[in-house]
Amino acid sequence: MSYVTPVMAITTAILSIAMDPWHDFRASHFFDSSAHILKSSLLMLLGGSLAFFMVLTEYVLVSVTSAVTVTIAGIVKEAVTILVAVLFFNDPFTWLKGLGLATIIFGVSLFNLYKYHRFKKGHHSKHVDPNFQPSNGASKYVILDDDTEDQVDTS
Repeated sequence: MSYVTPVMAITTAILSIAMDPWHDFRASHFFDSSAHILKSSLLMLLGGSLAFFMVLTEYVLVSVTSAVTVTIAGIVKEAVTILVAVLFFNDPFTWLKGLGLATIIFGVSLFNLYKYHRFKKGHHSKHVDPNFQPSNGASKYVILDDDTEDQVDTS
């Protein structure tokens, strides 16, 4: 990942320079005074920080649970987004949104029922591995440091 990120940043910068309307930048009221520049920059920094921590949280969540669980959580988030749009922002609730919400609720319920039966079966099974050590909830992710490849074992 540390090799891909700089390439993505450079590619995005090149495409931004080539395709974005940079001549409108100075005319924008978001950057017409130093106070607006500071406010806009802080808002962008806040958004970037939230996105970073969201991805970091997702990474830790996947390492502790499973990718399927994170996918289900993402689907539930989309359902909550639809409900918030309808309830708070007066977005029209169409039959298609209703069908989508019903599908989400049905699918998540089936997944939870499956997980519940699997959990119940695992705890009442007579064929339990004697070497099995239950997890204490600590994450199982590993952060690799690029400098570890260059170090020589001196012991």
